[in-house]
Amino acid sequence: MALYNFHRVLIAVAILFDLVFSLYCFRKWQETGATSQLIMLIGSSVVTVAMVAYLIYFNKNLVVLRRLGNRSFRSRNL
Repeated sequence: MALYNFHRVLIAVAILFDLVFSLYCFRKWQETGATSQLIMLIGSSVVTVAMVAYLIYFNKNLVVLRRLGNRSFRSRNL
């Protein structure tokens, strides 16, 4: 497995973990009404959105890098 594929999987697992943690915080906040749970929920949601944005950014840049790599490979073989 290439390192960039491992990076994708690692970020995807982190996103799933953070989503589950956000759900946990939301349920605890509903039960107890604790402000700390609400703060953790908001923080976790912000981190989840940031990681999703990073994964999209990473995938777009990876496609560009692959295209550039293929062009230079083709030009050397001509």
